[in-house]
Amino acid sequence: MHQYKTAVFFTAHGDRHRHCTAQIRHRPIFETPTMQYISTGHNSPSVTLAQAVLCSHAPDGGLYMPASLPQIPDAFFRNFQGMTASEIAYVLATHFFSDDIPAQALKEMVDRTINFDIPLRRIDNDIYVLELFGGPTLTFKDIGARFMASLLRHIGTGSLPLNIIVASCGNTAGAIANAMAPLSSVNVFVLFPRNSSNRQLERQYTTLGGNIHAIEVHGNIDDCLALMRQALSDPVLQRKAMMTCANSANIGRLLPETFYYFYGVAQLLERIDQRSTEIVAAIPCGNLGNLTGGIISKRLGLPISHFIACENANDAFNETLTTGHLLPRRPSVPTLAYATDKADPTNLPRILDLYHYDFAAIRRDITGECVNDVAIIEAVNGCYRDTGYMCDPHTAMAYYGLRRNLRPGQTGLIIATAHPAKSLAAMNAITGRAMDLPLQLNAFMTGQDHRIRISPNYNVLRHIITDNTPTPQNIKQ
Repeated sequence: MHQYKTAVFFTAHGDRHRHCTAQIRHRPIFETPTMQYISTGHNSPSVTLAQAVLCSHAPDGGLYMPASLPQIPDAFFRNFQGMTASEIAYVLATHFFSDDIPAQALKEMVDRTINFDIPLRRIDNDIYVLELFGGPTLTFKDIGARFMASLLRHIGTGSLPLNIIVASCGNTAGAIANAMAPLSSVNVFVLFPRNSSNRQLERQYTTLGGNIHAIEVHGNIDDCLALMRQALSDPVLQRKAMMTCANSANIGRLLPETFYYFYGVAQLLERIDQRSTEIVAAIPCGNLGNLTGGIISKRLGLPISHFIACENANDAFNETLTTGHLLPRRPSVPTLAYATDKADPTNLPRILDLYHYDFAAIRRDITGECVNDVAIIEAVNGCYRDTGYMCDPHTAMAYYGLRRNLRPGQTGLIIATAHPAKSLAAMNAITGRAMDLPLQLNAFMTGQDHRIRISPNYNVLRHIITDNTPTPQNIKQ
């Protein structure tokens, strides 16, 4: 017999506050948790893991972070070379989540999350690529999405259904949809802009049906994000179901992004002499979740000396680093690196908070690089010409930024976030050669399309969510 605890607290998106009441299934281990999560706004009470995952945003509009980062024993760093990705992930997961999740359950969650290869490839004397696209949707976001799905499976949602809303013009939608599709008590509403994605991407979430509702918005990604914020702030929807988001704003998505940094560096340290070189990580950046995962990894003791944050024409973070202050929100612009078309990066508050808004300290650790479409094309072709390695437009951003900033005595680690075939049309146009679809993507191409088309009208979206939310008594436990 499951017990339930009602958690009542407030959360916000921008200036909009919502009353978030969650019946959270809990086990005895939830009674006296030691790991608490606090807001980057520092004006909200601390919460448990379950509360942070199920409501995603804090009452003051901030994002949740662990109240303190765990200490990783030195013995681990002496022995993590040669460990598998799941073994490393399990050690990290125990330090983050063992207060809330029993060891065996946590081990099963990690094993379900990482059951594919994450190879490290040397493409030049001093440059390595960590390929994170071996999962079911061929993107690094499979790792965070699959772990979050396992978290939800363990936490449970009590007597209320859980509605997850995602606004995406990139890889998040496919990763979340495929990870959440098996969860019968979870409904996923994917908002994606008309004509700003590609067919391969769209088919990963428009063909699933069931509890995955693909909603094409006649507008751009900013319209989708605005609708998402309205839904998350809507008290009417909150009375029917828990409403949360599943992008990297959710701490359940974010923390697993440390797993692959540790595994990548562990592989790298087997091949280089750490005493004679520094590790510099180059990252394609959009919402900055990937970069935040890297910064947290560095704070946990991982020997990364510097980060190169590579943005496309939507270079809000780079401009923030340059000017030393936050800039007004501005519309996003479409680029070849579609998944990073984010003009208002979600995780910027986390990065600023981690550095206590000390921009000089941020610049010591991070170099910003703006990579426009011309530079992306140059990098895709240049990387293949010079190294024989074919990278997608997002990884090409990291390659470009690394080439411009890598210094003697440094070794570059590129975080490759997506398979080139996820940008099939762009890659064919850039390279002048036809690329075949991998089996994982080809499998989505024959399914029935279930998309719903709407204008950027919130009332229409609300009706869709309401009509597709089961009543509590109809939820399968």
